Amino acid sequence: MIKLLSTAAILLSFGASAASFTQGDHYVDLGEAAFNAPNQVTKIYSVNCPFCYKYEKAVIPGFVKNLPDGVSFDSYHITTKPPFGKEKAMVIAVAKVLGDKQYKTAKMAYYKHIHDDKKKFSSAEDAISFGLKAAKIDSVTFSAHKDTSEVKALLTTWDQGVAVAKVRGIPAIVVNGKYLINTKTITSMTMLDELTAELLEK
Repeated sequence: MIKLLSTAAILLSFGASAASFTQGDHYVDLGEAAFNAPNQVTKIYSVNCPFCYKYEKAVIPGFVKNLPDGVSFDSYHITTKPPFGKEKAMVIAVAKVLGDKQYKTAKMAYYKHIHDDKKKFSSAEDAISFGLKAAKIDSVTFSAHKDTSEVKALLTTWDQGVAVAKVRGIPAIVVNGKYLINTKTITSMTMLDELTAELLEK
């Protein structure tokens, strides 16, 4: 009997803690830093960020897979994190416009080069040429796309994440463009999924 009561108490305690998400602890209302992204989960990141790379590999694939039906996911690469953040973002933006495969290839090539291989770029031109080569984008194609309205609009959208990054750094996970998840309080994928689902309903 005691054992059954103890088990019940543990289950009740788990249920209560899983549902007790509070503003200021588990998430932040972004206020003026909010952006227009209804029914969407957005990751703010930079390939220069080692923690963004860890999230990219260990968290994001399962997280995206578990999102509720009808909820979209997007990633905003900010331009402000050095070194050569603007140039890397430009290459990644052009790659995204050209196709999802090229986007992923450029992004992961930068991550690996910087964080796994521990290599640095000697100049902005070096950073650009590396990304283009990895994504198999020739210089003519890059030049033809980098100043288009589509790429400029994409970079402008991504830099909405700059104000978010100033709140608690990156990677930042934002729900509906309004609520920033405090990832330091997340102890499991289930907890992340539950908090995200709750915030999507707010």
